[in-house]
Parts: sequence; structure tokens; C-alpha cells
Amino acid sequence: MLSDAEIARYNQELVQALKTTDPRQLRAFAATWGKRLGNRGLEDLSKATDETVERRMWMMIRDRPDLSELHAEAETWLASHPAAGSL
Repeated sequence: MLSDAEIARYNQELVQALKTTDPRQLRAFAATWGKRLGNRGLEDLSKATDETVERRMWMMIRDRPDLSELHAEAETWLASHPAAGSL
């Protein structure tokens, strides 16, 4: 189980990675924390295609209230890059 300090560090590092809007930063975060936590979802994200990591990054940005300054950019990116199979 993570301590409060570890949870705060995880969240801080995730926000820092997302604020860069650089998928490579999210991939590095996922690799580090996936290994640290033994989290398969994060480990999978660290190994995903560039397109998958970028899509996930913009979705995460859009869904976080503390990144509201990036919501319009995220919505624009997501609207111009529809997911495969979506209309």
C-alpha cells in the first residue's frame, strides 16, 4: 500500500508529465511507476504505440480538473484525431 507521500509524489509526477504535452514524458512516467508499483496497466502504456500513448495523454489531460488550462487543446486534438472505429 502506498503512503500518502507516495500517492502525492505519483500524482505530482503524473501532472508534470501531462503538462509537457509530450507523449514521451507520459511513457517515461508509465515505465517508472509501472515498474515501481507492479502496475500492469502502466507497464502496458509504457510499451504501447506512440499513437496510443498520445491519445491516452490527451484523454487524461481532458479528464483532469487540475489541467483545465489544457482542456481546449485536448478537445481540439481529440476531435481532429478520432479513434479507430469511431464516428
